[in-house]
Amino acid sequence: HISTGDMLREEISSGSEFGLMVKNIIDKGNLVSDDLMMEFIKSKLTDLKGKLFILDGFPRTLNQATYLDKIIDNEYEVIYLDLSEEDAIARMSGRLSCKCGKSYNLNDEALKPRVENKCDFCGRDLIKRDDDNIEAFKLRYERFKNNTEEILQYYKSKNKLHVIDVNRNVKDIFEDILKVAK
Repeated sequence: HISTGDMLREEISSGSEFGLMVKNIIDKGNLVSDDLMMEFIKSKLTDLKGKLFILDGFPRTLNQATYLDKIIDNEYEVIYLDLSEEDAIARMSGRLSCKCGKSYNLNDEALKPRVENKCDFCGRDLIKRDDDNIEAFKLRYERFKNNTEEILQYYKSKNKLHVIDVNRNVKDIFEDILKVAK
């Protein structure tokens, strides 16, 4: 599982020049430019040649999608997790994560940590992302919707698109994802 969001947050945490630049962009609710993201993702995918992986959070623009087609082979499928803005806001407002990679949600009984604000797996304190606020989210969501339609059409025309309704329980969603991955 390769989460571009997690990778960008790691860069931010490292305090690197790239990380500081990305933090400034993300904190304002903006997307990192195509050029920066494409170079970043290319460097990360180089080590995965011939391996199976899930790429989460990329591509976010049609330009990124066509670039991705150039650097990976044609054996891939695209899963679009369809969620309304209202449900996305509700999920975002309760989202917590751990440095170990585990995610939780206070607004879903099945996804709450067993001990308040502690990771079930490693016991570390859970973190709320700096950009998990309504203002930044609404900007991200508007940009996401504006860019997503043409990306969906692009992958639909290539017979690569699988739309999964995620306004259901986690087990059913997971089963649908597994069907696509097999």
